[in-house]
Amino acid sequence: MGAMFFVLSKIFWMLCAPSHWLGFLVLATLLCLLWRRNRAARIFASAAVLLLVVLAFITTPLIRALEDRYPRPPWPAHVDGILVLGAGYDTALLRARGAPQLNGGAYRLVEGFAAARHYPGARLVFTGGSGRLGGAPFSEAETARYVFTELGQDPRRLILEARSRNTYENILYSKAMVKPAPGEVWLLVTSAAHMPRAMAIARKLNWQMLPWPSDYMTVPGAGVDGSDFLEIGSHLGLADYAVHEWVGLLAYRLSGKAA
Repeated sequence: MGAMFFVLSKIFWMLCAPSHWLGFLVLATLLCLLWRRNRAARIFASAAVLLLVVLAFITTPLIRALEDRYPRPPWPAHVDGILVLGAGYDTALLRARGAPQLNGGAYRLVEGFAAARHYPGARLVFTGGSGRLGGAPFSEAETARYVFTELGQDPRRLILEARSRNTYENILYSKAMVKPAPGEVWLLVTSAAHMPRAMAIARKLNWQMLPWPSDYMTVPGAGVDGSDFLEIGSHLGLADYAVHEWVGLLAYRLSGKAA
């Protein structure tokens, strides 16, 4: 069942990402022009422009609504463990370049390391195998080990989970590995927009955790004016992320994998 959910989620996303829809519309426009179907070309081109306009105005509110759900709390008096969720780090690139990949979730590692320094007695756990449909030759846990070691983390205090393919497996496998005792205080470190889905899964799996969000992308209370409309590349990436999180949250709840 878990394997089927993973495969279906990947196929669904390939078909439904906003940037992919824009590509489909542009391709349809070009084909219609090639076949001299001018009216159809105008329809597809208009739909592409409409999609860009809509995304320019709704993406920031969608991201902000997720990021505002779990504000960063004050440092707790005591912490027993810190769980850092993977963000799709490319370990093959690390091996080829000798330096880690930078992506939108890179600060998760920094926040995890900072928390480990703040609580020297806490266990530091990183979870992440490969989220690619066909798998990857190296787990992203290897990148985490490299970065944490470069930052100065004691490897004896680092626990790596390298089998998980998605957020549900991140938390499921990590819980089985570290066996948190009742009453233990654990920080959950992930990107702020990803936190609602991660916390819903933790509740479903009966693991009480404190949210420790990172990698914020929006400012609280900022207005929406669509002025970044022409920044198509970066804006589409943000739109994909927003839709991915909202659809993922819904899918996990409907499938019973999230509270």
